[in-house]
Amino acid sequence: MFAMVLAAALSVSHAGLPAFGATSAPVVTRDPAAEIAHALAPRESLRAMILMALERNGASAELIARVGESRADAMLSAAAETVSWRHAAQWEANLAAAYRESLSADELGMALAAVRRADRVALGGVAPKVGIALFRSSAPLIEEASAEAIRAAQERLTP
Repeated sequence: MFAMVLAAALSVSHAGLPAFGATSAPVVTRDPAAEIAHALAPRESLRAMILMALERNGASAELIARVGESRADAMLSAAAETVSWRHAAQWEANLAAAYRESLSADELGMALAAVRRADRVALGGVAPKVGIALFRSSAPLIEEASAEAIRAAQERLTP
């Protein structure tokens, strides 16, 4: 289930992609997987994954009980933002590794071409394969980052 949510997050986290129809000079890259990962706004997807993990595992329940849902959401959102910056490089490296590990050379080339032309549909076709690999490598990172976020939010309540 979590791998499916992760694949969905990957398929919609394309904020850094150029607008459809935008043209740009072809870029030669030595590491297509790293280029793909970087283009997918990885820090934003990590932030979303932290928030989803907090909701899924119930870690925010105590905070919600203490301060109310609206304030807890704001506190957790701010904490997830900070924590996502701290772990962004590792998340991006894990995402690139997931592309390398789960796609053939042809699929990787097609995914890179899709990123470069902002073809979300074509890129979404590989998201489930990549999402499973990313989940395997990043579950501990998401757990750690989620725990950091809840601690940071709770520390804000301590006088």
